[in-house]
Amino acid sequence: MFGKSRLPVAIDIGSHAVKLVQLEQTKKGLALARLGMASLSPEAVVDGVVRDHEEVMRAVEELISAERAKAKEVVVALSGSAAVVRTLLLPEMRGLALEAAVEAEAAQILPFPIEEVRLSHTRLGRVEVEGQRMEEHLLVAVRRKALSDIIELLKALKLEPKIVDVNFLALEGAYELAGGREEGEGPPGAVALVDIGASGTLVHVLGGSRTLLTRSIPLGGASVTKSLAGLFGVGRTEAESIKIGVQNPPSPRAAADAVRAEVERLARELGRTLQLLWKTFPEERVSRMVLSGGGAHLEGLPAYLSASLDLVVEMAQPFRSVTIPADLFDPEYVELLGPIAAVGAGLAYRAVEAA
Repeated sequence: MFGKSRLPVAIDIGSHAVKLVQLEQTKKGLALARLGMASLSPEAVVDGVVRDHEEVMRAVEELISAERAKAKEVVVALSGSAAVVRTLLLPEMRGLALEAAVEAEAAQILPFPIEEVRLSHTRLGRVEVEGQRMEEHLLVAVRRKALSDIIELLKALKLEPKIVDVNFLALEGAYELAGGREEGEGPPGAVALVDIGASGTLVHVLGGSRTLLTRSIPLGGASVTKSLAGLFGVGRTEAESIKIGVQNPPSPRAAADAVRAEVERLARELGRTLQLLWKTFPEERVSRMVLSGGGAHLEGLPAYLSASLDLVVEMAQPFRSVTIPADLFDPEYVELLGPIAAVGAGLAYRAVEAA
């Protein structure tokens, strides 16, 4: 391919902010074309569900204008209670029997009525369980209303959703974009992709090309903000400034203790997740954890997780294998925003795969 080819714009609508990522194809491979973020007001998006459509539309329009994004085709994702990803083990079967079995399993594990969701599944491969040959399937369930809401919101902005993905799979896309699946990358063993958002934390564990486990933990950066607000008797905005280091707290030691307490809570939940993995797949051990999301920048988090969970912990850098035009981006800006925009990066990579 000669010259440049702009791909659809990836828009990640989170609980705290909207992130925009666009890649382009060049003669030398993929390059970063656009990268930006716009804040959302509190409660505009709760657990993956858009509550304030006007606020989200404002943020998307503001971001598209600021980044001068002209493409009308966009790639987005659903998260939180709007989407569920699970692995299923089923006997070998095909056709209507398989569809009925998937729906029956989904009805047992989904936290909402089966009538409210749209199901899809992908066969991952064969495994042997207690001497019986089984097939692994990746189940994706999205709530129909959440799906229709996001499509209507984008169309109201005169945007055309080309792909509506789920955040778990977008994280996997970001990992692939960074070259994470290349042979010899990191220590041997499974890798846990952990995205710490404002209202929750996504965990997506990969063993080679297999999805071993997905889990949503109801703890995120907002819990730290809430803790600091209660501790110092300040509002959310001021507590957020203290959390990210923009404003000095009344008591630095008390603030550090509050942050550490929330980090320890998250570490315990991540430890429980790894224990669940070991029970399901005794032969698998997670050797590496890759952190993304705004909460990944909590002070001391990578070091604490590494020590408490006894594994390598690193920050996601989804653009490390992508050309970063020096005339468009400050490398430090890309490095700082990279982990926060990991889901957006993964969505942008999905657009490459679908092109």
